[in-house]
Amino acid sequence: MKDKHITIIGGSGGMGQVFSKYFKNHEFQVTIYARDKTKLKKVAKDLGVTFSTSIEESVKKADLVLISVPITSTIEVIKRLTPYLKEDTLLFDITSLKSEICETYKQELRKYPINCLSIHPMFGPGITNMKNYTMLSLEVGGTKNYDILVKELLELFESDGLIIVETTPDIHDTKIALTLGLPHMVNILFLNLLRRSNEPLNEITRFTGTTFLLQKVFAESIIQREMEMFAEIQMENPKFLDIIKDLQSLINEYKKIIENRDKKKFYELFTNALEYSKNDVHFENSYEYFYEFMRILKTKNEKNQ
Repeated sequence: MKDKHITIIGGSGGMGQVFSKYFKNHEFQVTIYARDKTKLKKVAKDLGVTFSTSIEESVKKADLVLISVPITSTIEVIKRLTPYLKEDTLLFDITSLKSEICETYKQELRKYPINCLSIHPMFGPGITNMKNYTMLSLEVGGTKNYDILVKELLELFESDGLIIVETTPDIHDTKIALTLGLPHMVNILFLNLLRRSNEPLNEITRFTGTTFLLQKVFAESIIQREMEMFAEIQMENPKFLDIIKDLQSLINEYKKIIENRDKKKFYELFTNALEYSKNDVHFENSYEYFYEFMRILKTKNEKNQ
């Protein structure tokens, strides 16, 4: 795929920059486009790639086009781009929800001789090495060259150690409600519950043990990411409402257990969680991982003092 031309829509954003660097390092000709022209020019200069101030012109000669924009903008961008793509272009996105995106691709494929793929890299813009990270892949369809073009791209990712997991839109969105929406929500609520105590977080931390400290670090790392992305992952995924309903039911059940001091029910709930976790391949080493994280955290804290 060396020397191919890729255009990245949203190339000045966090993930857009990750993939701009990635494809440039693999000797692609990289062009980026973004709405904020000042930031666009600065990022292009910093990364050593070209930029375009016209979204339509930016894609006309591209062999591949990557869409890296907010979930709620992706469908609009797809429909805006497809009339300008040359034959056999591989159009793909990295959005966190897939059902509507893949349906839109199918509609556009009826009109244009292009190729469409949807991927979901399971990492954020802070990544420095993709080895052993997961990338979800949803094949949609396209021209007679579709299989060859998609294989080339996915094999490129695999050559850098990415683990490719093939899935479908419905399975993807159901699983993402659990693996992204749920932990995001839990950590947002965790910090807001602490806030309602009216105690400064530094003061609370003086009384901390290992469990609280690690949970706090996880929550603080999440809360520093983009609000818009978190809102969209939860609000635009119908599957996530089912998670909230289950959580409400579970909290009500838990509240009754505590109010009634029902140790039998508490032990039952605890044991159910334990037995479920035992099926996880990481279960036996989880305590070891926990204290390894704590060791790293304490070492960092000592250096900062």
